[in-house]
Amino acid sequence: MVVLGLSGITSSAAVLYLSLLGAIAGVAAIAGWAVSRSQGLAVTIGRAVLAWLLPIIPFAWVVGVFGAAVVGWGPPDIAFVLTVIGTGGGAFLGIILLGMSRSRYTEAVLSETVELAQWEARLPQRWRYVAIAGMVVTGILGISGLIAEFAFGIDWAGWFYWLIFFWSLFAGVENPRTFRVTEAGLAVGRPLQHRFKPWAALTGYTVTDDALVLQTTAWWRPAYRSDRDDIENLDTVVASLESVFDAHR
Repeated sequence: MVVLGLSGITSSAAVLYLSLLGAIAGVAAIAGWAVSRSQGLAVTIGRAVLAWLLPIIPFAWVVGVFGAAVVGWGPPDIAFVLTVIGTGGGAFLGIILLGMSRSRYTEAVLSETVELAQWEARLPQRWRYVAIAGMVVTGILGISGLIAEFAFGIDWAGWFYWLIFFWSLFAGVENPRTFRVTEAGLAVGRPLQHRFKPWAALTGYTVTDDALVLQTTAWWRPAYRSDRDDIENLDTVVASLESVFDAHR
């Protein structure tokens, strides 16, 4: 919004860029102060269902700029470029904050419950191939869209830039995840993020020839899949899952 306001006064790229950096620094300072003054804020955010909005909120900048263009107040071209940069940076910052808050929440829950079983596993091989293909396709399309827009003037191609954000969904697909079965729920650990799901959020499990699959209650949430060959103590894990699901039925 700061950039939009100044764009009506000046079209200087340097001024608008510095205003963008200043606005980001101001928001970061306010957020840091709020977190430092609020005990357990990260845990509260990590517990909240709407925490996933953190990476989505920065897209309001895109709505503001294009909304201004639609109603006839045409911001300078540099405003669109800075909006893309600001939205991208804000979205990645939101992803980082989301991961940190969920990790803090998971740590808080694990400190007060009993662990029954643990294993490390990657996605099943078939799903790893799918994820790698998704990374390649979204990365190529996203970068190609930027090149087509700014180098060749193909305006509509710039929309492919947003596919880069889907690339982050597939990152780290070859890294194993750490699963912990506890009395309170299931903890899933990645290198940069830990998540916790109470048993009420899971419906059950299945063991196939190549995977251990934990189904979620929400139809739109993907199941947790583990490569069966990576699980060293499969019998112990299955016994623990059977006991907790029996207890929560």
